[in-house]
Amino acid sequence: MRLAFSAAFLAALAFAVPAHAAGLSGIGADLFGNYFHFPNKSNIAKPPVRGISAGPLHMQLQHTKLEQIRKLFGGTIRTQGSEKTLANWLCYHTDGSGKAPAANTWFISNILGGGEFVMIVAEQAASPGQIPGDCDPAPKTFQLPNLGIPGLGASSADLQAAFGMASMGGAIAYRADAPGADALGTANNAQYIGYLMSGGRVAAFGAGETSVPVAPKSD
Repeated sequence: MRLAFSAAFLAALAFAVPAHAAGLSGIGADLFGNYFHFPNKSNIAKPPVRGISAGPLHMQLQHTKLEQIRKLFGGTIRTQGSEKTLANWLCYHTDGSGKAPAANTWFISNILGGGEFVMIVAEQAASPGQIPGDCDPAPKTFQLPNLGIPGLGASSADLQAAFGMASMGGAIAYRADAPGADALGTANNAQYIGYLMSGGRVAAFGAGETSVPVAPKSD
């Protein structure tokens, strides 16, 4: 099964020219691709990710632009693929020397956000100083995003407590559907959350949100 939102990461940014570099990696690539087999319908009651903070930056999926993040933290907006395989993203590596632990963080844009609005935020634990080719060193002002859900290092019990259920294993997938308008005025949204576990702890996770076509009203 193809991810409900994976085919949507297509358009180039309107405010910056993406740089061609190493391909999307880690949990960023997992959420963009077909690693997680997200349910076809909700398996949790409501979307748990509302607001996201990363140090001084406050953002929302489908509302915050990649260019807003780049202006605050710097870095390079990268791209891969073309047409239906195109993805645009920012990635920051924290080396653990500051407030943030060693990790890589991706912000990914897609076509359903008009090619400029962030649709996926993902984090993965990393080794200090080992910066993937698709990431930049994070500035000192950068902090790992707080999505309001269990993050890196959380336990399986934390996920059970937060979501009320889970199919425990190496990869865990959640979906919640809800009405609501995104930046482009779309009426319905689906939110996806994926976790990768190692030794009973979260080693990587991310959340994505996409628009869901509204069924036409019958006469």
